[in-house]
Order: sequence, then structure tokens, then C-alpha cells
Amino acid sequence: MDVLISNQDELAVPISNEEIAAVVEEVLRADGVTRSCRVSVSIVDADEIRGLNAAWRDIDAPTDVLSFECDDIDDDMIPAGEPVELGDVILCPAVIEQQAPQFDTTFEEEFRLMLVHGACHLLGFDHIDPEEARAMEARELEILQELARKRGDDPNRVAIGPTTSHQEDASSC
Repeated sequence: MDVLISNQDELAVPISNEEIAAVVEEVLRADGVTRSCRVSVSIVDADEIRGLNAAWRDIDAPTDVLSFECDDIDDDMIPAGEPVELGDVILCPAVIEQQAPQFDTTFEEEFRLMLVHGACHLLGFDHIDPEEARAMEARELEILQELARKRGDDPNRVAIGPTTSHQEDASSC
């Protein structure tokens, strides 16, 4: 498993690169992925993520996280010994930090959630309709609780915000 982390502008993030990699690895483990994979995680500023959001989703506003899938984990056309290029998770710490108080969470907790959320998208999870949103958020909570256990934190204190469905985004995703 390779997690390639890019933070060219050296933006402040609340967790270490080692933890970023561990979070992505936990998402894959929770989904039963055993194949060698490669995931890119980029840390960007609000202007860059706004441009990406406008270009790819026709939403001219900064956002917290974007995910761009590449290869499907079950693609039989990729030779067994070759890593699967799952895709890219792009995080904007400025937006994540700003929204954390709205969800009664810390920057660190919200950053982990957005990273888990983005990595889940790479595995095919989505939240276009309410049922998919509930399933995705149940998986996110399960992963975040396991990560808390591994850090020695109380997993029962992990909470994520209200279920979000992005039906209005369906035409632009």
C-alpha cells in the first residue's frame, strides 16, 4: 500500500503524514482490500480546491474534500502484481478548520473525517441519495471508531455530523 502525500505549500494540517497514511490504510482494511494499492493525498489551499470544484463539479466555491477515482479495485485487467491506482483525495485544511465548529468538532477530528470520507469515495461509496449517505456515514463512523481505539482514545466519543445527501449535486458529480 502506497499513500503519496503532497503538501507543496506546506499548509498546516492537524495530523502527521504517518497518521494520514494510517487513516487511508484503515479505510482499505475496513473494506477488505488486500490488493496492493496506491492513493494520492493532496493538501491544497482554498483557491486551488475552489478551482477544482468549479472545473469538475460546476460548483464555484471552495469545499473541504474532493475525490477523484482512477482504477477500480476489482479491475481484472490490472495484473495481480501491479498496484491498483485507486485515485486522489484532495483536502483543504482551511475549509475543514473553518467548518469544524459548525459540527461541534475539532480541526483534528474533522480532518480525519474528511480524509476517511474522501478515501471511501475511492472505494465506490457515495452519498447522492439518503440511503447511500446513511451507509457511507455508518462506514465512516466504524472506521473513525477503530482509529480512535488504535490511538488509545475512547471510540464512543467519536461522532460525525448529521447525515448529508447531495441530491442537488447529482447532475454535477
